[in-house]
Amino acid sequence: MNKEEILKKAQKEGNDEMETQMKDRSMRWTYIAMVIAAAVFSFIRDKQGYPIMDITAIVSISVCVGQFYRFIKSKDNSFLIIAMVMLVVSIASTIRFFMGH
Repeated sequence: MNKEEILKKAQKEGNDEMETQMKDRSMRWTYIAMVIAAAVFSFIRDKQGYPIMDITAIVSISVCVGQFYRFIKSKDNSFLIIAMVMLVVSIASTIRFFMGH
């Protein structure tokens, strides 16, 4: 295959590497913002005596799914470890939520 054929094939597929990187970075910032916002709201809710386990469960489930997806795509065990830790946190916080904490 020469360069022109490769270029035509890449253009047909429509995969733009810059767009892919932009989506990856935006998801990273989304995770960071979600975790920080959840921490702030959890802190405020805890100080007011409200339960915080619902927010903890939501964030930990979201991070778990994202990390598990990254593990599937990259086969990097660090993503699997984080996913498993977040799975345990999400299960524990969900149970505590249903117990009324």
